Order: sequence, then C-alpha cells, then structure tokens
Amino acid sequence: MAFPNPFARDTEGQQRNISAYKVLTILSWLLQFVYTIYVSISYNHRGWFGHNHGHPAATPFTLNGIFVEIFWIVLYIMQIVYIWHLFSNREHFVNPAASVGSHFILYNFLQFLWVFCWTHGGLYLFALIILIINFFNLLSLYLRHATSPRLIHLATTVMPLTFNFFMIYWNGAVVVHAYGHLVARILANIAIWGVLVYALFFLVAFKDYYVGFTTSYLAFALAVGQLGTKAIALQWPFAFTIAGLTFIASALAAFPGIFGENTGLEGSGRRGERAPLLQEDA
Repeated sequence: MAFPNPFARDTEGQQRNISAYKVLTILSWLLQFVYTIYVSISYNHRGWFGHNHGHPAATPFTLNGIFVEIFWIVLYIMQIVYIWHLFSNREHFVNPAASVGSHFILYNFLQFLWVFCWTHGGLYLFALIILIINFFNLLSLYLRHATSPRLIHLATTVMPLTFNFFMIYWNGAVVVHAYGHLVARILANIAIWGVLVYALFFLVAFKDYYVGFTTSYLAFALAVGQLGTKAIALQWPFAFTIAGLTFIASALAAFPGIFGENTGLEGSGRRGERAPLLQEDA
C-alpha cells in the first residue's frame, strides 16, 4: 500500500488557497475601499478626518486632512498593483502576494469596521480597540514577512502599519477627550515622542527606511494639522522636529554615502547589508 509523502508539496491545495485568497482579497478590499470613499464624500462638509474643529477629531494628534488624503490615494494605487500581482499568471508574482493574503484580508475587514466606528459618534472606544487589534495583525505580518518584495511590503505592511500607529494616537486622544485641557496637552507633548521611538525602532532593528520615510511624512502631516488646530502650542514644533529627525535618520539608512561612510546607522557590514531585508520586485 502506497502512502503519500508528507513532505511533498501540496500543489492542488496551494492552488485552492490562492484561489480563496484572490476572492477574499478583492471582496474585502472593495468593501473597505467603497465604504471609505462613500464616507469621505458624505462627510466632506464637516471633514471626517478632522478638517472642522467642531468635530471630535480635532485633538493634539489630528493630522492634516489633505496630507492624509494624498497618503491614501498613493496607498490605494499601490494596493491595486498588489492585487494585480495576486491575479497575475506569473508564479513569482502570485506566491509573494498570496503569502501575505490572510493578514491583508483581515486588515481590510478591520479597516472597514474602524471607518464605520470612527464616523459614527459614540463608537470611538470600539474604533480604538479595532485599531489596536489591527496594529498587532499588521505587526505580525511585518515580522513574519519582512523579506517581501518592496511593493508588497509598502502596500500591505509599512504604510497601513504606520498609519494605524498614528490613528491609535488620534483615536485615543478622542476617547480621553484630549481637546483643550492643559494636562491633556502636556501629556500629548510627551506622548508625541513615541512617534520618533517607533521610527527609530524599525530603522535600528530592521534598517527599514521605508517605515522611516512614511513616519516622517505622517509626522509632517501631524505638524501641519496641529498648526491649523492650535497655533500657540508645543505640539506642532515637536511634530516638525520629529518629522525632520526621522527623515534625516531614514536618509542616513537609505543613502549612507551622502554624509560619509560612518553614519552610525549602517553598521560594520557590507553596503548590501544596510538595506531592508527585502526581495527585489521582479
């Protein structure tokens, strides 16, 4: 009697999984994409990203809405390209895309739930809980698939994870009603430096300057948002400082030769070891 080899590749099973990933990926992405666009249009008159200062979104961690919208336009374009990779006939495109499929599908559903809770008054605590769950989902994706091709790494991991991190600050500030109280402002002035710690962690531990540049952009969006929310305050100068420091640190990691060889971030290894542990896109 012949027994199946337990170490043989289950090609048929893999094909079924990939087919399921394709269906669930496109459905989950369309769900959150269509709903987000619908909400953005519906709330345009009062700014669901905090354009209107009467909206509870105006906190010490409110990002500038225009910068956020540009961020999401770029992210959606990259995610469309990622989905195209998943539906490609080329195996070297499909396999890396499918490997992150389960996390990306969960991310889409949680993102949809967060937008729903965020845009319905009184559900901010539930929105914060969803953000925290999604943060650990994306962090797990990052740690498990740190060598994904650049486009997949950016579209499914770096940009969603970093935006999620900023939204935990923003949503958390709404939950604790950190709108104008002096104590809340002082605590916010301290907590904002966690953004720099977040970026430096990925720069030092993984040499991932993609996280650094993304954090720098969103920190700049935070600075502009705070400048428009409360001009006489420390939050926006701190945010500009963090954006600048993060950008410089990311540039040092990405292009160590600009300021000389011994920048302190590149380590003692070869030049190729300074880059994030990413595969090249085919």
